Amino acid sequence: MDDKPANAVRAKPDNSMSVGCKLVRAGEAHAFVTAGNTGGALAAGILHVGRVKGVMRPALITPVPTIKGFCVVLDIGANADCRPEYFPQFAIMGTLYAQAVFGVRNPSVRLLSNGEEEGKGNQLMINASHMLVDTPGINFLGNVESKDVFKGMVDVVVTDGFTGNIFLKTAESASRLLQDVMGEEIRRRPNSMVGGLMIKGALKRVKARMDDSEYGGAVLLGLSGIVVVAHGKSKANAVQNAIRVAKQGVESDLPAKIEMAVAQDKVHAPLVAAVA
Repeated sequence: MDDKPANAVRAKPDNSMSVGCKLVRAGEAHAFVTAGNTGGALAAGILHVGRVKGVMRPALITPVPTIKGFCVVLDIGANADCRPEYFPQFAIMGTLYAQAVFGVRNPSVRLLSNGEEEGKGNQLMINASHMLVDTPGINFLGNVESKDVFKGMVDVVVTDGFTGNIFLKTAESASRLLQDVMGEEIRRRPNSMVGGLMIKGALKRVKARMDDSEYGGAVLLGLSGIVVVAHGKSKANAVQNAIRVAKQGVESDLPAKIEMAVAQDKVHAPLVAAVA
């Protein structure tokens, strides 16, 4: 965990992440799933699996629970520093993922910002919003605030990797805090414990809906093969679901669909050529 990811991947060619990604590149494996160092997985995936033709930057995508089910958020950590032209491709990849994995026919796409009004946000978000409006093949509906994500107002949330990572970790921590506080208060008094026993089934269902192990891990979209990064604390159920997510990505042929969709984005094609 103390290694610099990119340096370690180059200096240690036989590390397990590099070996796994090389097997995917060679066609000897359909996908690579890891619960190891996220930075190492990103570096190995980009270096050894390689990007889909035309994709400027791969992005990590993960589901987030909402009152209506799930939405997906990207980028959640692959690109701490982003340029506006990355966002249309994030939106395209997120749309295809929501369709392939969650069966959403026409996913709504929104840009995570500090206000839902047009023109809100820093200059990066304002410029990205203008580009998303002109991106073909996506159902872009403008900005969304973080508090409204959990109301189920959007299917695909697009943001930069720095903001997305903070958003995800804050949401996970708030969920665990709520569960811990509920448990403490139920155990605090005898009458509360009796009430807790009466709603035990409901509490279990609430925990299941908030359990991040159900969606397994984050997929590194934009690579020519499927790479899934699970949480370091993953238990058996989480690993099983990470493998399921990888299987869905392979069966839906996500890399090929992404390549086709990016190629059809004529609006931003000159930007792709300039940055690639």
